[in-house]
Amino acid sequence: MAAVAAAWLLSGAPALAGTAAPADSAAPAPGFRPADWETLYTGLPEATHLTPLVRIRYNRVDGPALHLGGAVVNERELRPLLYAAVGYAFSREGFLYDVGFDAPLGDRRRFRINGSAYRRTATEDGWIVDETENTFFALFARTDYRDLYEAEGIDGSVRWEPGRDFALGVGAVTEDVRSLANETKFSIFGKDDEFRPNPPIQDGKEGVLSIFGRIGPSPLPFTGGTNGELTYERAGSPIDGDSEYGRLRGAAHTRLRLSPRQEARIRAIGGSTIDGDLPPQKLWHVGGIGTLRGHEYKRFGGDQLLLANAEYYLLARKNVWTFAFLDWGAAWSGRDNLPRQHFALDGGLGIRLGEGPVAVTAARNLQRSDAPVLVGVRLGGSF
Repeated sequence: MAAVAAAWLLSGAPALAGTAAPADSAAPAPGFRPADWETLYTGLPEATHLTPLVRIRYNRVDGPALHLGGAVVNERELRPLLYAAVGYAFSREGFLYDVGFDAPLGDRRRFRINGSAYRRTATEDGWIVDETENTFFALFARTDYRDLYEAEGIDGSVRWEPGRDFALGVGAVTEDVRSLANETKFSIFGKDDEFRPNPPIQDGKEGVLSIFGRIGPSPLPFTGGTNGELTYERAGSPIDGDSEYGRLRGAAHTRLRLSPRQEARIRAIGGSTIDGDLPPQKLWHVGGIGTLRGHEYKRFGGDQLLLANAEYYLLARKNVWTFAFLDWGAAWSGRDNLPRQHFALDGGLGIRLGEGPVAVTAARNLQRSDAPVLVGVRLGGSF
């Protein structure tokens, strides 16, 4: 999937700009004035200002990494209009950079265009664990959940967002990718002496064209709601690269506010490689944190994916929720092998503080009577 230019700056899904209706037929509809985001030659308008960017992370290939830079932001936009940052990964002694823009087009801001040029430490596991949470696990528990590689290239996308409940876009990325090895073993705590090895990838050039759409609000409001997303990726022609494949990935999320003391959350994810062969870094994995909580981490992998999670929450006392959950799914190779799959089914109990930042779960494989109970910790949302 083509990267969104400012995604590395934001931990959550961006809010979408809506279209305001005019107060009466005589008054002009409020719009986004070109002067609010045009060049700095005439000076920054009142609604726009410069802000510093500081980002710190820790993982097993970079060790500590520090990014410093600046952004031009608008008080009406959640995403920076322009940004630039340089970074340094201390353990592998490598310089990184990220320069880009994300700007609305037209008076009603229904279209957005973005692009970036970068050298970054990349991962395909952002949907499982975000960077902030992974940094805490790596630094304090010698557990790095993300498999990482270096990517250097350019990307861009154009999105149509006529309202908060719909988005449609096309994106493209061309980049050079290479494998990274473990460069550090330091952690404050951790039962193992070293991090698990960072797996190699298929080094070379990647070119991907993607088409994506969303129905429903993102993120879901606390009061409840449903959204669905679908992305098609085409690697190779028309963008040259060393890989040739086409794949689909869809996801749906539902949040139900049953009462002031009860809530339910449901997620379903499916992915299918339609043709070609995925490089190792693009394979889907499930098992462990954020997926099948009664199995070891990344227990299953392949170019096909089905996963469903359901959670029921009950407010035990102020800001303390108890919950029960079920996880079902598998990842495997070959579209024709679906009838042969034995899907995992896990269940368990947990306790969460408010909407975060801490949750503790106890889960087990429900298909084995002798399966052990696995205790997990989350520092963010389950899904």
